[in-house]
Amino acid sequence: MTTTLTPPPVAPAGSGIAYRLYRGLADVAGMGAANARLRMSVGVLEPIDIAAMEHRYTHLVNSDPLTDCVIVERDGTTAGYARVEWHDLTDGDRLYESTVVVEPAASGLGITDALLEWAEARLREVAGGNETSRRSWFGSFVFDGVTELEASLVAHGYEAVRWDAEMLRADLEDLPDVVEPDGYALRIPSEAELPAVFEMLVVAFAEHWGEYEAEEQRFDDWVDDPRFRRDLVVVAWAAGGRPAAAVLNLLEAAPDGSVRGLLDGVATHPDHRRRGLARACIATSLRLLRDEGATSAYLGVDTDNHNRALTLYESCGFRVASGSASYRKPFDGRGPRP
Repeated sequence: MTTTLTPPPVAPAGSGIAYRLYRGLADVAGMGAANARLRMSVGVLEPIDIAAMEHRYTHLVNSDPLTDCVIVERDGTTAGYARVEWHDLTDGDRLYESTVVVEPAASGLGITDALLEWAEARLREVAGGNETSRRSWFGSFVFDGVTELEASLVAHGYEAVRWDAEMLRADLEDLPDVVEPDGYALRIPSEAELPAVFEMLVVAFAEHWGEYEAEEQRFDDWVDDPRFRRDLVVVAWAAGGRPAAAVLNLLEAAPDGSVRGLLDGVATHPDHRRRGLARACIATSLRLLRDEGATSAYLGVDTDNHNRALTLYESCGFRVASGSASYRKPFDGRGPRP
């Protein structure tokens, strides 16, 4: 990555706004708080977990937060941030991606435009030190309801190209039956089996839109996440002890103080699809989460998923609760819509 640094934006004099580069993990709590205020304002279910965010910021791929993250403060309090990264995708493209977060109280002050423009300038600088023949894109994402960022992206030439949703199951009563397909067994993996489960996940997700190449997927990042619990991983095992499908479950605190489950990843190996494995893993996961004290559960879905994931989740009692959109524009100003 190039060592030349795009300087942070400069705020108008007397505005109480200041931009600076990220300095280290001590910044994460303030960044997380600003992100949490944004999420709460638009009804996003997934909370900010500071320990998990700190873990992420020490395991970033193709992003050094000391050079690739700018924080904005308003009257001395963190009001938002922007971070950039790049990834080679399984579809052969390259994505130069920005994350822009501005808390609601700081909207209308020009911060969103300033952060997005800094992000694009920094990504062009990064690209100069990482040349590629791949078709390349600028990319970002927006939660539904964050109208200022939506407007800024459109004004800077981006288009919405893909939509995701959070789906909530408001209670864990009357759960779907667990039907274990013939030839498979449902159980928690042993520690020694986790690498095989991880390899299956990488294969299962490889065909998903926007997925990073396998070289960027790291086993240690998964199992070292402070939220990870092996005893909440549900796997469908095929003959010979090969993992065929899995659901990765987490437990979170909901805003009302209750425990909520997150089905963080639902995956089936391509060789084992259309056999009811995902449904069986989901039904087992909901019971497992309920036994751990959860009273509701949610998951995320690509609404254009070609494996009909949205329909499956609806049949298991989940309903759309919030949404987000991925935006892109050609990196070089040319090229068809992805």
